[in-house]
Amino acid sequence: MLTNHSDPPPQDTTPVFYFTVNNPANPMAVAKTAIRTHEHLYWDAHIPDGEIDHELAVASLSIATGEPRGRISNLILAFHQLAELPLLHQLQHRLFHLDLQRLIVISNALFGLDPEHLPVIDEHLTGYLTPTAPNQSLPTAGAIRNRIKAIRDMVDDPRATGTTAEKDFTVSFGADGNADLYASLSEVDGHVVEEAVKKHARATGKTEAEAFRDLVLGNINIQVILNLYRANDLAESPVWANGVGWLDATSGEHWAGRADKHRDIDATRDKHLTSHDPSPDITAAVEGRDDTCSFPNCRVKAMRCDLDHRVNHADGGCTCVGNLKGLCRHHHNGKTSGRIKYLFDPVTGIGVWLLVDGTWAVTVPEGPLTPTSARWAQTVSQYRTKHRARWAAAAKAEGVEVQDEEAPF
Repeated sequence: MLTNHSDPPPQDTTPVFYFTVNNPANPMAVAKTAIRTHEHLYWDAHIPDGEIDHELAVASLSIATGEPRGRISNLILAFHQLAELPLLHQLQHRLFHLDLQRLIVISNALFGLDPEHLPVIDEHLTGYLTPTAPNQSLPTAGAIRNRIKAIRDMVDDPRATGTTAEKDFTVSFGADGNADLYASLSEVDGHVVEEAVKKHARATGKTEAEAFRDLVLGNINIQVILNLYRANDLAESPVWANGVGWLDATSGEHWAGRADKHRDIDATRDKHLTSHDPSPDITAAVEGRDDTCSFPNCRVKAMRCDLDHRVNHADGGCTCVGNLKGLCRHHHNGKTSGRIKYLFDPVTGIGVWLLVDGTWAVTVPEGPLTPTSARWAQTVSQYRTKHRARWAAAAKAEGVEVQDEEAPF
């Protein structure tokens, strides 16, 4: 006796969470994933091991591929670095979401890392590069670099800058009658100088080079506001500087100590204004949530963005944190013209973006006033507290008096 068995219904294998570059429903993303996969596997198969002469390997690969020698060298270092990050290596071989340039950025950002910190770096970086929403925008190379900087600061691992004290300021004179200036400053000092130059240039109509000249020669008196964000309920909590990002412990304490005004940003979340223009505290809350322009893959700093009313103010939209998003002027114009539409969750800041051609994406903001960053601040706080305890125990063993109420930062 024959029994007919119907085939089981096909199962949906579409992942719940994935980056836009891996979107299985987007033919362009599928094709590009295939290209990244083949490219990655090609280089993986041809990267020499540590026993091969590096210069000879670079020359051979450059001849065979036509790639510049410098890029070949960077790729060799990047693939060797990835091999030392087993969790990220496994994720990459499952998704193939990271292109070669992002792998190079990761390798460069980890230059000089103490091998003891590799497991911590691997854990946090892999978590950062794992999708947590459907069709999520993949972090840019710059965002990845900033996250690695923050992780290295958390574990108190010195970051190599590639500069020396003897070369922190140089002037080069060209045959065209111009001079090029180079100066190496701390990231916060660099941010303050940049903002002063831009502010003076906007106010006077001068070029930024002319504004910089005025600044150096003392011809201007510009006030630059630096917004700092810090959890007030965590010991050893990290400091986030607007336009810069998470600061290391020493810099954070230094700049927090110079703050001349404090405000409770939590009290701003439910503040509503009838006027169109937001107040300084609402602006600070939105910038602290968004970090950058909220449009997918745009890295314009939030402090240089327009604050867009998602529901237009003229249509009854309130001026409040839950209805404002930071958009650079270009993407703000796109929203105003109707070519860009979006929704966002007022608590997390997670946005869903839709373009007129049907393209859509999800963005997850990385400012300090998001649930993800709150968890990050707690992690840093706990790590620094443990570090403090280990430091105190080691000092006590060596007979050094430790002041418990004062952190060694």
